[in-house]
Amino acid sequence: MSSALAEKPKGSVSRKQALESLRKLPSMSASAGRLLGRLAKRDCELSEVASLVEKDPVLAAQVVQAANSAEFNRAQRVESVRHAIVMVGVGTIRKFALIRTVSNLFSRRAPAQAFSMTRFNLHSVAVGTLMELLSDELPLEYSEGAFLAGLFHDVGTLLIACALPHQYQDTLAIAALTGRPLFVCEQNLLGTNHAELSALALELWDLAEPVKHGAAYHHTPESATPATGRKKARVPLSLALNKADELVDALGMTIEPSRAILQTLPSIQFEGYEFNQKRVLERFALEWKAVDAMLR
Repeated sequence: MSSALAEKPKGSVSRKQALESLRKLPSMSASAGRLLGRLAKRDCELSEVASLVEKDPVLAAQVVQAANSAEFNRAQRVESVRHAIVMVGVGTIRKFALIRTVSNLFSRRAPAQAFSMTRFNLHSVAVGTLMELLSDELPLEYSEGAFLAGLFHDVGTLLIACALPHQYQDTLAIAALTGRPLFVCEQNLLGTNHAELSALALELWDLAEPVKHGAAYHHTPESATPATGRKKARVPLSLALNKADELVDALGMTIEPSRAILQTLPSIQFEGYEFNQKRVLERFALEWKAVDAMLR
């Protein structure tokens, strides 16, 4: 982790107390781990997605319910997971199932009042989707984990909101009053921040090292040391996450309860690499429409 994470806390909660919130992290079941591991890959077929989702009754019910939501305005009612996949598409159901698997782990914990699971889900899947599209255009480090890196980069925020709800509210208030980035306010109040907590949570869930490393440095990619085994001339996941996160926030899909939508979007260009940014954004808009409808 960067040296910034070693600073003494200035708020009422010590770093040790904040890190103890990891004890409240829900465990990842073997079945959930298998589902995440397989659905993270884009080559899933209809029968495989259906089989994986149907093994989790709660998730299966959520898929069918979301496919029947008013946003889709269907004349024919969806009655099963397989029917939902046919009607909505493998890619959309895959993304929906992945984020629901994560948020369902925290379903028994009441988050801070200002925290919205819907906003968290939308932001996480949006960043994951954009990361996956970037992996088509760029030689990303550990490209096979691009979607999971986007999906999990802010799980530390979810942990703070559930395990330290009062401190979560305080950091939001401080950020709003000072205009400082939320992760800086977290660092000052808690002695840690959601990026570090995300990485530690992913370590406990036994996710791949590049995904953990990317989450740890997604706000400070300039401070990241090379990940173990990184190939030369590859774009670090932390840098790609940083740009994808900023763009998704700029589009208004933020975890924070209120933030102005920017009139000028930040660039997702990477020095030394040429690709068509407009094409990526057009593909993102196309893929996002159905996912957004299911998650709201």
